[in-house]
Amino acid sequence: MESGFAPDELFNASLPFITQNSDFRLGGDIDVSVFPKQFPNQAIFASSASSTETFFYRIYREYAQRMILGDKNYFVADINSDIVINATYKGVLYPVPLLNQETIDNAMRDNKEKCEREYGNVFTTEGSDKQIIKRSRIIRNSELRMPTLANDGNRKFALAYDPARSFDQSCVMVGEIIFNDNIGYTMQICNGISFVDIAKKKKTPMRTPEQVKHLKQMILDYNGKQVADYENIEAILLDAGSGGGGVNIGDYLMEDWIDDAGLPHKGLIDKIESSDYISKFPNASDKIKLMSPQKYKKMLFDALVQMMGLDLITFTSEYDMKGYLTFADDIEGNDGIKIHKLSFDEEVALKNIDLAKEELVNIYRYDGTNGNYRYDLCEEKARKMHDDRAYCLAMLAWYLSELRRKHITGKKTKSTDVSNLSCVSSVSF
Repeated sequence: MESGFAPDELFNASLPFITQNSDFRLGGDIDVSVFPKQFPNQAIFASSASSTETFFYRIYREYAQRMILGDKNYFVADINSDIVINATYKGVLYPVPLLNQETIDNAMRDNKEKCEREYGNVFTTEGSDKQIIKRSRIIRNSELRMPTLANDGNRKFALAYDPARSFDQSCVMVGEIIFNDNIGYTMQICNGISFVDIAKKKKTPMRTPEQVKHLKQMILDYNGKQVADYENIEAILLDAGSGGGGVNIGDYLMEDWIDDAGLPHKGLIDKIESSDYISKFPNASDKIKLMSPQKYKKMLFDALVQMMGLDLITFTSEYDMKGYLTFADDIEGNDGIKIHKLSFDEEVALKNIDLAKEELVNIYRYDGTNGNYRYDLCEEKARKMHDDRAYCLAMLAWYLSELRRKHITGKKTKSTDVSNLSCVSSVSF
């Protein structure tokens, strides 16, 4: 397995097993002095670069120093994509390289930092104390699982949508709401979609009506088949800022509508923020929450910090771009592996979740005067990276925190029945 983002516990549990002497033998009339020397037990750590906060980076740095100082027990090789592309055989450039530059260029456009780790062996440096979410926390709360593209039962979902102007990002992040008897409500980030017009040279967002059409289809997919309108949709959280050309995106959702199969559906409304329209759209379902960045941004990211700090939000593991996922499989008591070939939509979902995580680790808290503070991209990434996916994650985290708050405050306090208590008389001494 790749060692880069493996947890410390894996190393701490496995490395002690190689400390035993490989020449040791026991049993019968064995004369250990006549047996040839064995190769000593060795540990091989193979991976692309990870983060400077990982166990892998610490041993990479330590072992490289030992090798440079002449310790023959340690060897470190940094083999980046340039070496692979320009590999030679008997001094001649190999005609069919394992990698090609086009693959790397495409990966660089999709996710620059991840590409630099994967192909350039550039370790990601964690930010200062201003960084609100450390990469190590995201890694700890990432798990190997498939993205969820639709509801296959009675599962509950929340969608967060950040519409965009012509030259910005426009995206939806999806979280599955899960209730645990021990810890209450938790959330799995299970999908991410970018509304990009691939026909445009600059890959700018789709027109607002097209985005709304795709959003409605996502709502139907996550509600599930043969269930009442929005029964399994917990909430649709919308950025009510100037996205979408300055138009409140909620205006496009209030009317009843017909899907591609010709089936009618109720409209959607925020009955608090759009109270003036309740009488005009009485059939609209109160599932939308309009969230103005000016009003809610601090509150949303405060909730994100809190929910992540409690390990209540999980992500899919970092996608290695191989086109498939490999799972451990137990068939009739026999351990094995199961390989799932990813569809195009599944790959897109995993890539978008990875992009959301990259945005998240680059959000900083900037403290001002009189106790004021703000959340924003770190200065060196402000003009190079978007924060729309991170903002969607913050909306989902806020909704999760509201669910947990209502669950806690809604619990009935147990009353004590005093009717059967015996009277106790006082005794004087």
